[in-house]
Amino acid sequence: MCGIAGLFAAEGIRAEDLTRMSRKIAHRGPDGEGFVYFSDQSAFPAASEDTRENCIGQQLLWSPVSRALSLPEKLSGGFAHRRLSIIDLEATGHQPMCSADGRYWITFNGEIYNYIELRAQLKQHGAVFITQSDTEVILHAWQIWGEACLHRFNGMWAFSIYDTHTQTLFASRDRFGVKPFYYTQSGKRLAFASEQKALLSLPWLPIKVNPDAVFDYFVFGQIEFQPQGFLEGILELPAGQALTFSLLSGQLHVKPWYALEVDHSIVPWEKSTHEKHVQRVQELLSEAVRIRLRADVPVGSCLSGGLDSSAIVGWMRKHLGEKMPLHVYTAAFPGTPVDESSWAKIMADWVQAEQHTILPDVDALMRDMEALTRCQDVPIWSTSTYAQYRVMQGVKASGIKVVLDGQGGDEVFGGYEPHRSFYWKGLPYGEMLKAMQQGNGLLANMKFHMHQQARYEYAFRMPAGMRASFFKNYFPENAYLNPALFEHSRKRFELQTNSRQPDLNGRLAYEMQNTSLKGYLRCEDRCAMWHGIESRTPFADDVPLIEYLFSVPAVYKMHGSRLKALLRDASAPVLPQAILNRSDKQGYTTPNNAWIKSIAPHFREHFNSVLAPFLDVKKINTEYEKLFHPRTEGDTGRIFKFISFALWMKLLGEH
Repeated sequence: MCGIAGLFAAEGIRAEDLTRMSRKIAHRGPDGEGFVYFSDQSAFPAASEDTRENCIGQQLLWSPVSRALSLPEKLSGGFAHRRLSIIDLEATGHQPMCSADGRYWITFNGEIYNYIELRAQLKQHGAVFITQSDTEVILHAWQIWGEACLHRFNGMWAFSIYDTHTQTLFASRDRFGVKPFYYTQSGKRLAFASEQKALLSLPWLPIKVNPDAVFDYFVFGQIEFQPQGFLEGILELPAGQALTFSLLSGQLHVKPWYALEVDHSIVPWEKSTHEKHVQRVQELLSEAVRIRLRADVPVGSCLSGGLDSSAIVGWMRKHLGEKMPLHVYTAAFPGTPVDESSWAKIMADWVQAEQHTILPDVDALMRDMEALTRCQDVPIWSTSTYAQYRVMQGVKASGIKVVLDGQGGDEVFGGYEPHRSFYWKGLPYGEMLKAMQQGNGLLANMKFHMHQQARYEYAFRMPAGMRASFFKNYFPENAYLNPALFEHSRKRFELQTNSRQPDLNGRLAYEMQNTSLKGYLRCEDRCAMWHGIESRTPFADDVPLIEYLFSVPAVYKMHGSRLKALLRDASAPVLPQAILNRSDKQGYTTPNNAWIKSIAPHFREHFNSVLAPFLDVKKINTEYEKLFHPRTEGDTGRIFKFISFALWMKLLGEH
């Protein structure tokens, strides 16, 4: 787990630009720094003041000779790498790394969890290893299998490989976007990095806000819905896609390398088939957690008290054994309705884990708002991101460098309340009515179903003009946007037509790819890496588990309208009954509304003319107390977004 950056231009690059990019993401790799520069077909490994002494002068092709390396006058490209040491802690794990013949160079962020199995396969093809790292496994896999090697990897990654012979750059991102990759191209010049802030350090890149992304953020609650996000000129390499760039021609191509196959079949529920699926999910989930315990440093886990994180902790204890220490980390809000720490304690006690309780509060939020915004690079949804930020801070303070987390559990197993509606929608009419009789009863469930379908499907069948009116009325906060923004971005409603799904599996696949999960994973990555922590998410990147779950007909995921039925049954051996049968999980929530009321007065000065192209600043200032005094008890993230956006714009102006 690290930070990566690269800069290439046939007409030449400046070493100081790459150094500046690396410094901007130093938090992602506090354990060391490395560079390699390219001039024509030659490579020059280089060190900096942050390069560990034991990584210099080693008998390795990728080791810098000294700190005082004299570089060629003309440089055509270079890689930077900030290292967080998790696997192969020695100098042999230093990056950027190269192949044995010096032709291929790599800068890699992530973990290939099945690297031990791949290593054995590659040895049968003649590969000779000199390190214990998964980075070297990628290099050998690339040499032997080419781009097809991507399909053999089980894990999370963003990496780039440079071929010094053909002077071609290749970059890849994992299937579901756990690890980030951003790039910008200007003529025959290309730069990439793990975070946007590194690219913003380039003197030749103008800073201009993309109004379409701002519209998506406020109206649809989407962050980086398309490759070009909040900043024009900076693009995100989409999940499951790869990039190639020719230094000689300046040609850049982006193409998908992965597509999730989804079962949409309508079949009757059968007990024996259900039991078969439960057994297989149990095996896959157990293995997913087992291989994510592979590290040369201790591994802990986040624990909210919900089913997802509790299941992961339960399987961790099973694989670690009774005597191995297990550290778990919980955000708590004592005395508030959203505090769920008592549930986390039940699970921690059951597995005999050492529980670390973190107490985020509104005063700390005010103190950390700027750091949180810089950490995320973009505006955020709600204060729940701050709770995650503080948890990762607590992980660092305890001396643990790796944690497992439950992101993706809702998206692969069906855990959100609206998922019930998509489950019913995919059933034959008679079965749908029968299923709706469960829980709250037929009438209440029919009303709920119509409400959800109106929100997620029917609204997107309307003409664009009617959709705009619908969203303004359904979400009254949209009345505080600049009307010109609605007119300018009216076409965005057309793009949302793809959000209509025929059934539960279709909806889950949509959420897995480029919508809600991607946003949660982005928050997770930034919060963890800001504090030098590696976060591992088995539900979001274990390909055998995910692909199996999307091959299972939806009827087995929510039989009887029971959320996460497969996860509950598969995790029964490692969970206490209290957690297994719990049905009141609130999600990862904070006292969001109370915090908004408290912090809003401190941000009023930020609502000025700078925001006028996007927000109705006059209306906001006239009705400031009304806007930031939530009238409901629920988590009002839509209101917090105004504060987050205003602060982000302020910090962007100071860049």
